[in-house]
Amino acid sequence: MGRPELPVDHTVPERGELAAALRELRADAGLTYDELASRTGLSAATLKRAASGRTVPSWKTFTAFTDACCNGDGAVMSQLRRELGELTSLWRSARVAERGRLKHLRRPASPELVTTAGHLSEALEYFYEWAGALSLRRLQALAGGAHLLPVSTAARIVSRQALPASRQQCVAFLSACGLGPRLVRRWADAYERITTRRMGANWAVRDAEAALAAYIDETSRHSEHAPGWTARMPALRPSDLLRGPGRTVRLRGREDLIELFTESRREHAHPVAEGARTRHPRAA
Repeated sequence: MGRPELPVDHTVPERGELAAALRELRADAGLTYDELASRTGLSAATLKRAASGRTVPSWKTFTAFTDACCNGDGAVMSQLRRELGELTSLWRSARVAERGRLKHLRRPASPELVTTAGHLSEALEYFYEWAGALSLRRLQALAGGAHLLPVSTAARIVSRQALPASRQQCVAFLSACGLGPRLVRRWADAYERITTRRMGANWAVRDAEAALAAYIDETSRHSEHAPGWTARMPALRPSDLLRGPGRTVRLRGREDLIELFTESRREHAHPVAEGARTRHPRAA
């Protein structure tokens, strides 16, 4: 006869509640830790630690524990299998409490009110933590595989370094986090709205850059009086052009900018013949 188990550690209440539920599940299944170890391939020490309340077992250990307890026939086993959903919720709550990060994240607003990429990224991180911060491999499996959510991409999403690469990937990520179909669709619509607007802004930046480059090229080709004047072109960024005169003034100086463009246009425009500008009266 083995030594009796130590009392469940309730230092973290959610973690203690999970441990108590796992112990009750094992007792209802009528299994010892040694028998459970033979069914799962895990050590008895690992299984005892999973039900101690001192730590939250990994998802792999948790599912091995519960599956082994529910592997059988009869009314008792059927009842135990029906309780698996509740146990999964207990595991997620314990995992969230142990990590302690979710409480520091802002709860996302309605998807229809999210308008920036930053807020969308915050929401995706929130959903990941709410789901228990599954391992990236587990997240990938729940998303449908590496072709839908590569581990490297998942890592960048949960660390808020990047958004999903497509609507399909956004749907896969949210589904893996456990959101329902309707909520997934609403957040996918928000993703599409935000990324479409960002794409338009990127094209506007490229257009501004192209226009500036074309202007420099055109004026420098026709420069006769002040060769090399483009060296005095301030280091304008395309984003400066999009943010309006106020931003440009603060960064480069209003007078320098006006002087540069006014002078360059005046000096490098094609000269018009003096005779063409002067209208002479007809001879009588």
